[in-house]
Amino acid sequence: MTDHSTRSIEIPKYIPKYIIVKPQAVEAMIAFLEMMRFGRVCFATQENILDIIPELEEVAHRKNNFLFLVQERPYLNRLMTTVEIIHTEKPDALVGVGGGSVLDTVKFIGHILNIPIILLPTLASNDGICSPVVSVRLDNGRSDSLRARMPFALFADTKIISDAPKKYLFAGLGDVISNITAILDWELSTQQTGEQIDYFSRILSVMSYKSLLNFKDASIDNENFVETLVDALITSGISMEYAGNSRSASGSEHMLSHAADVVFGAPFLHGHQTGFYTCVILKAYGDELYERTLQLLCDIGFFSFLPEELFDSNRFAEILRLARSIRDRYTILNTLDDNQLLKTFEDTVSEIRYALSHSDSKSKSCR
Repeated sequence: MTDHSTRSIEIPKYIPKYIIVKPQAVEAMIAFLEMMRFGRVCFATQENILDIIPELEEVAHRKNNFLFLVQERPYLNRLMTTVEIIHTEKPDALVGVGGGSVLDTVKFIGHILNIPIILLPTLASNDGICSPVVSVRLDNGRSDSLRARMPFALFADTKIISDAPKKYLFAGLGDVISNITAILDWELSTQQTGEQIDYFSRILSVMSYKSLLNFKDASIDNENFVETLVDALITSGISMEYAGNSRSASGSEHMLSHAADVVFGAPFLHGHQTGFYTCVILKAYGDELYERTLQLLCDIGFFSFLPEELFDSNRFAEILRLARSIRDRYTILNTLDDNQLLKTFEDTVSEIRYALSHSDSKSKSCR
């Protein structure tokens, strides 16, 4: 039976009170913390971030504050241990500075301890920078999505984000683009099962991907495009808060991505996978946005960052067999058999390879 969770979940909408997206947002966050006068603040980050933002360590040791170093890839058992450690320190607020592991850790702890969190992402690789969901690793190797706390304030320093390896920006692009098929799946479920849609959530999700599809001469070297991408990731995350779950930003393409994590052992970036599988699912739908999405991702150089393993039809057959069991969520995977989807996959890969080989010489790094 399909879980029509959007019908039953009634939760307060915790939207960030402050959102700053600009260069030098670090300075803005420091000034904000001075203004708020929290009694004791926990700063969660990682060693490499202290090299990127050297002033962070000094701020983290002012007054009654303290610093906590986060491990890579939050496993659920480690997170619960971390909750106990932080709880004994009795902070009034949590500040998370870093990538997905840091932000997910802080969002989870803030939710359990019911204290405000302030986030400063150093990467724009997924919409977790401002969402009510965290992705945690379970002991069986699978990932699961759990409820988390939305940030009270968010500071995205576009200079730091732009200076990070480009693969992370491409991953962020892939994660936002996946909203296209997430919405198609949500609408399909409405037609076939009666699942209700939160229309404001839908509007936010559509706005996020349209802002990228409609961006003229998109390039990750363009400061305005990077800012638009960060805004889109934030908007996508907020759409999930209004939906009460991840429906507005996670459909069949995410189910395939989570299955790929199991099959491959999770060596690839989440957004690279979801962006690619979005193309496959759009092809299956025969949706008019397929060509536009393919063209954007090719022109901007997205496919050049994908691992060749994702194009293997035999591995995709394994992924497909597992994907339907990932989550009890009605999607296009419920309506097509494996042979149909495998044929769609092979056609999509062929068209991607053709598009790459015939890209205009002015394209940004298409191979």
